[in-house]
Amino acid sequence: MKHEQLTFVQKLAVTLVFIGVCAGGYTGWRWASQVTVHEVAMTGLVNVAEDEIREIIRVDTGMVMYDINTVVLEDRIARHPWVSAVNVSRIPSGRLRIRILERTPVAVLMGSGGRPSTWVDRTGQRMPMTGRATYDVPLITANIGIYHPMQRIEHESTLELLDTISRLPSNMDAMISEFIRTNEGWDLRLSPAGSGTSIPVRLGHDDFEDKFRQLKAFWDAEVLQHQNKHFELIDLRFDSQIVVRERLR
Repeated sequence: MKHEQLTFVQKLAVTLVFIGVCAGGYTGWRWASQVTVHEVAMTGLVNVAEDEIREIIRVDTGMVMYDINTVVLEDRIARHPWVSAVNVSRIPSGRLRIRILERTPVAVLMGSGGRPSTWVDRTGQRMPMTGRATYDVPLITANIGIYHPMQRIEHESTLELLDTISRLPSNMDAMISEFIRTNEGWDLRLSPAGSGTSIPVRLGHDDFEDKFRQLKAFWDAEVLQHQNKHFELIDLRFDSQIVVRERLR
């Protein structure tokens, strides 16, 4: 009998807890369904304008917070060419919080008129120039195709080059001026050393990381240490070899 009484008490306790949870959940749902948006807070914006995000999400103050689908909003915002990642969250106080991580340009693409056209990141995503920020990155001259905000660059050699550029050590920034794509692959224009002129470098189609490593070693040992030498060409298209052409005085 005692065992049966304890079992009954336990069942009663579980039932009461269940009822309490359901009541609390219903109360919470009723409260959440009545909370409205009183603020849309955005962080991480540099090249993306607040007005652009507001136009994308179309959320106004006074809307019921419970009716806002954060997954849908994140998908919409992520379509902006400058947005790398986004997180949208609903705060119980009535704040809709939008945190944005923007893309980082690794180069600037030159247009057909010889003027900067778009920025480009390491994944091949092109971003329109906004005038809100500047970046000290090399130029790229190539026939990339017509710009579309939802289309990335798909050319394999170009993608490898962009990824390599993004991982270059900072001490190489001053060396690099412009990349030019030709039928024989990529050419690089080095920044002038001292009072010299820009030095063309043949890179070819691939293995850019190894070639930049070779180039840095050659630059430090030969170009910087021998200012009296004038190089007309540095060719890195051959396996682990550097072919140079010097200008005779």
